Amino acid sequence: MNDKDFAWLIEHSEEVGERYAGKWVAVRDGQIVGAGDTATEACEQARENGEGPFVLEAIDRNADVIYGSPEVETA
Repeated sequence: MNDKDFAWLIEHSEEVGERYAGKWVAVRDGQIVGAGDTATEACEQARENGEGPFVLEAIDRNADVIYGSPEVETA
């Protein structure tokens, strides 16, 4: 997993949650590079939008924030 992109998701959880609630998102280099109703849709968009690894995350409609594992650095 790309810790920097996951940290970006945590840091921007409110705005991501508002815009992408109920969707899957793909994040690369601190940018949403794919989004869709399914993980497959988000992955396909991410691959169309460049090369390299990305973080894939489901955005829960009812969640207030996106939580990461304790070892993720946000600084």
